[in-house]
Amino acid sequence: MNRVDTKIGNRIKSARKAKKMTAKELTEKSGINETYLKDIENDDNTPNLGEMSKISKALGIRTGTFLDGEEDLSPVLSSLNSRMEVNGIRGRSAGRAHMHFFSLSTFKKNRQMDATVVVLDPQNDERNFASHEGEEFILVLEGKLEVAYGKKYYILKPGQTIYYDSIVPHHIGSALKRKSTKVLAVTYFPA
Repeated sequence: MNRVDTKIGNRIKSARKAKKMTAKELTEKSGINETYLKDIENDDNTPNLGEMSKISKALGIRTGTFLDGEEDLSPVLSSLNSRMEVNGIRGRSAGRAHMHFFSLSTFKKNRQMDATVVVLDPQNDERNFASHEGEEFILVLEGKLEVAYGKKYYILKPGQTIYYDSIVPHHIGSALKRKSTKVLAVTYFPA
């Protein structure tokens, strides 16, 4: 499987410098801790999608720009079999190691939403909630999905969907203890 080296930290740092903004100014506008921001910019830590949204909003840049870095209006054809793992989001971020992101929209430039296949490993009982501006639509492809949304919990089976405002604290995970769950997630982040 191909991996896309998104170098999100470098792109954030370049965008910040292009805006003539100090790290301290970006942390004040985004609410992200300055030490953590420096770790992100040095690729020593990986932001989750909510943190990416806060940083991009503070910089006045579309979130997807950090993944694609270019502007193009060409359509992109993709398939579930040709998806590419995006290692700039997965893994090192606390509480997100159970999530593997495979982008279906990496090569679509200037996009306003991201289409991603997410494979969720069986998880422990810990729930790490995130919130960010935008909306999310999820279709369960395989397994069972647990969605914690605010104070409510939902269990979805293959073929079922959920669509929600992502400003409400939420968490998704496999509802199965010994098997992964696969979903198609479409996320919209306002610029």
